[in-house]
This record gives sequence, C-alpha cells and structure tokens, in this order.
Amino acid sequence: MKNMHIVFLGIILLFLAVPFATAAENNVSKLIVQGEAKASAAPDKATVVLGVQTRDASAANAVAENARLMNETIAALLAAGIAGNEIQTSSYSLGTASQDEPVMSQEKQKVPEFLASNIVTVDLNNTTDVGKVLDAAVSAGSNSIQEVSFDLSDPQPQKDQALTLAIEDARRKAEIAAKAAGVNLGRVLEISEGYGYVAAASRNVAFDIGTPIQPGKMEITASVTMTYEIS
Repeated sequence: MKNMHIVFLGIILLFLAVPFATAAENNVSKLIVQGEAKASAAPDKATVVLGVQTRDASAANAVAENARLMNETIAALLAAGIAGNEIQTSSYSLGTASQDEPVMSQEKQKVPEFLASNIVTVDLNNTTDVGKVLDAAVSAGSNSIQEVSFDLSDPQPQKDQALTLAIEDARRKAEIAAKAAGVNLGRVLEISEGYGYVAAASRNVAFDIGTPIQPGKMEITASVTMTYEIS
C-alpha cells in the first residue's frame, strides 16, 4: 500500500511539472526576425507546347486536315533531331467553333464550323533546341504555339544556397536588432522556411526561321523566420 502512495505521488508531481515548464517557456523573451535571399542558375531543360488547329464546315475534313498537318509537324520534329520519346500528345479535341467562340449571327448558328485541335508537349533536356523545334513545327504547318517554358533538372543546389543566405540574412538582422535594443541574443528557438520559384526567362516566340529564344535565368528565393531567445 505504501508503494502505491509513492507511485501516485510521482504521477501528481509529473503533471504539476508540465504546466511549470510550459509557463517558463512562454515567459522567455523572444526576438523574431525574417531573412530573404535568392540564388539563380541557367535553366538546363525546356518544354514547348504546340500543335495544330483546323476548321471546316465538315467534321471529317477538319479531322483529316488536322491529322495531315500534325503528321507533318511530328515528322519535321523528328527530322530536326528531336527524339520520339520527347514528344507527347497532351490534348486532342473536336467540336464546333460556336462552343468555343461567341455566336455572332444566326447564319453561324445554323451552319456550325468544326474545330479540330491536336496539341503536343515537347520536353527537351537542353535549351538550345527550342528555336529549332519552333521553326520546324511552324514550317511544317503547326499554327498554335501555346507555351515555351524553362526549368532546372535539379534545383536543390540553388535551394540550399538560397536557404543558407536567407539564414545569414536573418542572423545579421537579429544581431543588429539586439544591439540596437541593448539585449543579448541567446539560442535559436524556432526556424521556419519557405521557397519561391521564378522563371526570369524571355519567351520571344516569332514565326520566323531562326526564332530567337533566350532562356535567361531561373531564380529561386528562400525566406526564413527565426525566433531567438534574448536576455
């Protein structure tokens, strides 16, 4: 029976200790600062989204013409050195133009025009072939260039660099703030982080031979919020 009283007493002391520890932590004087930094690198991969759109009063004719132009487009891409596994159909649709555009007259409503669309995505493991892809596609009959984007195959080194610089920025601000306030910095109580990814790339897409494409730089930003104990 005596042993049971000792056990109960230990449990009571444990529960009493938790609020005191929490209260002590909440009573710590804190300094919260934010740091920001960025790191950039030239992109090493690109994505081009392009395709063919055809219109005709006959659905069959619209589909047939679309297939002809798309086959010629793909053949031109392959002839330009683009690998077959880098080309993938991303969307295909067939409908009346009135479904996609406002009907301007009763005549259009009575005789609908069919619109066939075939869009492919070309993923490139380099950025030097973008202009070649656009020129080959447009020359073969592609009439829809929807997107040209750039990316990094491995952004982790830039993320690590940006995070390191952001922490250094936060530490510098904390030291300045502590000195100005006449307090001493203690241990770091908490760090939270966040990232941003910006493509600072030119997307000048012109339908001329030798299309100028400037990949520019990929910019990764990091932000941190650091909480210091001060005394």
